[in-house]
Amino acid sequence: MFKEIGSISRILFNQDYYRNNMTEAGMLCKMNILLIACILNCLSFSRYFVMGLNQTNVQRVNTADNDTMIRENILENILSKYDKRFPPLYNKAQPVEVKVQIYVVGIFGIDEAQMKYSMSMYLRQQWTDSRLKYDAPAGLTKIELDNEIKKEIWVPDLSFMTDMDTKVHQVTLPNKMMFLYPDGFVSYSTRVTGTFTCFMQLHNFPFDDQSCVFEMESYGFTAATVSFRWDEPGMSFKDGIVHSQFEIGAAKTYLCDREYPSGNYTCIGLTLPLKRRYGFYIIQVFAPSMLIVVLSWVSFWLNIDAAPARVSLGILTVLTISTNGNLSVGMSQQVSYIRAIDIWNSVCLFLVFGAMVEYAYVCVIARVQQRRKRERLHSNISLNGLADIENGKITEKVTEQHQIDKDRENARKIDKISRITFPLAFVVFNVIYWVYYLS
Repeated sequence: MFKEIGSISRILFNQDYYRNNMTEAGMLCKMNILLIACILNCLSFSRYFVMGLNQTNVQRVNTADNDTMIRENILENILSKYDKRFPPLYNKAQPVEVKVQIYVVGIFGIDEAQMKYSMSMYLRQQWTDSRLKYDAPAGLTKIELDNEIKKEIWVPDLSFMTDMDTKVHQVTLPNKMMFLYPDGFVSYSTRVTGTFTCFMQLHNFPFDDQSCVFEMESYGFTAATVSFRWDEPGMSFKDGIVHSQFEIGAAKTYLCDREYPSGNYTCIGLTLPLKRRYGFYIIQVFAPSMLIVVLSWVSFWLNIDAAPARVSLGILTVLTISTNGNLSVGMSQQVSYIRAIDIWNSVCLFLVFGAMVEYAYVCVIARVQQRRKRERLHSNISLNGLADIENGKITEKVTEQHQIDKDRENARKIDKISRITFPLAFVVFNVIYWVYYLS
């Protein structure tokens, strides 16, 4: 085609030919012929190009169809002879070893009042089933199974021993994944969210460290049939997992095979360490109660005659520290033993109540002794007779006023001593308390 167009071009553009044989009309006719030849050539080239693309697409479709047919044939061949009712190695009386690993995507709802926590995770199990071996062609490393096909494959009966409520995610389909490898290796993953028990010891609350136990075991197969073991690391966490009240530590795995009346069952477990963040309690409990205790000391600087002010301040601080203590009790499980926060609240209440009792004692010294001195003076006057009243009138007044001043001075001394002893006792208590619980 290209050679013909070249020949036509040489003829059309030959100067001698135009000069000898062509008229102007003939020249126009030859140009139209050349244009038509070019158009025909382009159409022919496009047709060959499209045919080449179609052939390539057909080859690709055929390749994809062949891959699909290969997978279908493999699965049909495997499942035609497969019986999911029996575990691997069942006829050989050997346990199949199942490797378990947990990938945590979220921990939430840690509740020390009800002693539970919630966790969302990917539960991964791996084992080898020789009945699932197949000859894989080049380029085929694994076969991904649909949810319906998964139902035809045997899976371990792993059960949670410390769960309260567990569910498998179903949106938009059951969140389960299974891969089959040529050597019979099976990889199985399930998205699970559950609530689990965690028995906490709250003696050091809110400076406590908890260790939650998480255990799993086979429910229907003994250790002679199925053996669960950890695939280290047994539990890993998604980046960025943060809890508002606890710091989550690295889990420690262990084996917990148990003997039941029906036989020995394999069991795996781990401990999940939780370290409480006590900043919230410092702000909401310890700091306010500390300020209330300091406020109760103001009464030591007030005059002993300012009874309304000192009594009102004492009652206010006692009621406030009691309310603050009740608030802290409601923040955790009600237990029958003494916790760290109970010791703090009790000492603060004792100091505030002691400040109020101190004022009552000061009033007793300033007034009761004063009344006794007056009674003693009046009894002396009555014994000496009426004649001594006139002569001792001035002496009695002077003596009485001197005794009153002496009693008031003793009361002031008690206030001055309290200004030192109460703060000093509170400081000593704080040093011992914080060193003991924070170390």
